[in-house]
Amino acid sequence: MSQPDRNTVAAAGKENAQRDSVVSARAPRGWTELFIHGVRLVILYAILRPIVMLPYRLQLGVGRLLGRISYALARKPRWIARCNIAACFPELTPEERDRLVHRHFDALGMSGIEMAFAWWGSERRLRARTDVVGLENVAAAVASGRGIVLLTAHFTTMELCGVSLSMRVPHIYAVYRSFDKNPIADDMARAGRMRWAEGLIERDNVMDMVRALRAKKPLWFASDQLVRPDKRSVIVPFFGVPCVVHGAIVDMVRMTDALVVPVVPLRLPDATYKIEILPALEAFPSDDRDADLARLMSLFEGHIRIDPAQYMWVWKRFSKRPPEYPDIYRRDTGASE
Repeated sequence: MSQPDRNTVAAAGKENAQRDSVVSARAPRGWTELFIHGVRLVILYAILRPIVMLPYRLQLGVGRLLGRISYALARKPRWIARCNIAACFPELTPEERDRLVHRHFDALGMSGIEMAFAWWGSERRLRARTDVVGLENVAAAVASGRGIVLLTAHFTTMELCGVSLSMRVPHIYAVYRSFDKNPIADDMARAGRMRWAEGLIERDNVMDMVRALRAKKPLWFASDQLVRPDKRSVIVPFFGVPCVVHGAIVDMVRMTDALVVPVVPLRLPDATYKIEILPALEAFPSDDRDADLARLMSLFEGHIRIDPAQYMWVWKRFSKRPPEYPDIYRRDTGASE
């Protein structure tokens, strides 16, 4: 499928053209701590970089092994995943939920390998493994003369998804969360994510997101883990369970008159990836913030149901709810170890 013409994206102003990243302020770190972080990352790099050279199915096999080791050792994330899955899939038997948790940790392990493949794999191999469907929807959004939010959620394949999009969508900016407590890891991640992207914007830097959208830059953003109970947050259902969803995406789109173009990735059984770009949402945002945010959650819920193991269940999706809602992460909630 043909790519959008790079000339159809309006040129940014001088300030935005020169900006290649925005990084939040980092707390000073002691030399001893930085040295320890550096040693860990050198070891990680020394392990992951050679793995990228292996046949890809073998790479994913290594990832599944890492996921199973994590399942055995990571008690707290395992518990969080069990609680989330028990709440979202009450129709499953305990045995079915247990299998889903195991498959999720397989997916988590593979996500680490996919991250390395996205950062260090050759462009030829990346293109061969990833099929980006719906680039015409980006072209149509660009032709409208408005900014574009390529909106996704935290799937285990999101790192590979983001890099693959940046290969095919010109002038893209990506919203990311910096490793502000580990600048060495942050530098490594930024280098990998900037292979083809025009720039990175730290997720708390809303004004730079607004500037990018007003400059007609495509902005890749996963907003589902932005949970801050304040006047812009609402309670909406996710798999029928009330959860806190922040309205920043609605406000940002309203401020910039940008289009929201959903992006949904999927790891396929043949070790390839389908990254589907859907048509821009119509009549978004509306005058009803609750309905808008519920619409987004419902959209991603529908995609998650295709293969639930590929969503990020080790994060407390149902945390920070008002006191009248039960804490599903308590040990007496019924989710078994």
